[in-house]
Amino acid sequence: MAEVLIFDDDPSVGDLMSEILRGRGLTVAHFLTGAGALQIVQENKPKLVVLDIMMPGMDGLTACRTLKSNLATKHIKVAVLTAKDFGQDRATAVRYGADLFLNKPFDPGGFARSILRMLGLPDAAAAPQAPLPPVIATMLPGAIIVEAPDLWVFCDAGAGLRGWIERQQRAPMISWLLLSRYEPAPLSELAGAGLVMAAGSRLNLAGPDDAEAQLPKLAPKLCSDAKTGRLMPLIYPQREGEFILAAGVRGVTKLTQHPGTCMAYRIELLGKSLVYCPAHEINPDAAQWNKHERSKFRDFFAGADLLLHGYWRSAAEPVVTAHGGRGAWEPVIDLAAEAGVKRLALLPYGPAGASDGISFRLDERLAATHSSLRCAVTPFFERVIL
Repeated sequence: MAEVLIFDDDPSVGDLMSEILRGRGLTVAHFLTGAGALQIVQENKPKLVVLDIMMPGMDGLTACRTLKSNLATKHIKVAVLTAKDFGQDRATAVRYGADLFLNKPFDPGGFARSILRMLGLPDAAAAPQAPLPPVIATMLPGAIIVEAPDLWVFCDAGAGLRGWIERQQRAPMISWLLLSRYEPAPLSELAGAGLVMAAGSRLNLAGPDDAEAQLPKLAPKLCSDAKTGRLMPLIYPQREGEFILAAGVRGVTKLTQHPGTCMAYRIELLGKSLVYCPAHEINPDAAQWNKHERSKFRDFFAGADLLLHGYWRSAAEPVVTAHGGRGAWEPVIDLAAEAGVKRLALLPYGPAGASDGISFRLDERLAATHSSLRCAVTPFFERVIL
């Protein structure tokens, strides 16, 4: 677990502090909101917490006062950081128990010396960083599994998920099941996903917060197996925005073009990012694509190490789904290349026996983008190391 937890809604400041402290040999996790800060600190037991005064979720002064008044966390060092230049804020932070008060902007060298002095560590040259552990994505016929140290993230609960879980020798401390939509295929092995609870993993269930409130109704089905008994997952209905999966692991959600309420997820962890967008029906005519939507998803995909994107599997042209929507793969390649995605895996959905000859046209489309994007139709059961 990270030795330093930073809560600051300014990505550039958080990244700068993280880089400085990692260069001094400390492990760091950065959060863009104060929401859930107290639980995160209690679960991770860091040496230091850095709090920005003005941030969404919970402001830094309130978080400082709460941490320092709790017997379980009062020993943890707290540094309060702010762009506000008022003596009253400094006095309040000291009264609440802050061990250090810093103003933005700050001198990087002075910041490092202050933090190391407070922690009782020598101000040595940057220590060599140990390589980050790998992030592994396994692609099943109806689910994607993301593995990281002490964390599993299941993207949908379709075919193959139960068998994969049963083959594992141990479960991590935390598991998440992220549902993209409430259709039979992505829910076919929902009960099997509950087996991680019987193996000792804390399971969190997330899915679109739709008008029919379907997510809470699914929770009991995760407990229908005899092995899970009365164990229940924690439920997190999702709208567009951000959420925290674990210390240093951020999730971002976007609603997609698909019948009903359907969601895509971006998962950022250990310096890597994966986007799961299985049902997003893009019109093959780029001129018909809403410019705002196109820009939104370009930003959502930006720089992803792996983008998993669905397309409608059909031999017919134009590509028209049974719902009347469209799920073309060509604009997905164009947008992924424009967004700087490193690797694109196309996930086919639609008639099981249909074949549209896509593999013969991928190279031509990729060449037209003049990018380094790698792309293929998903080979199921492949493990990708990010």
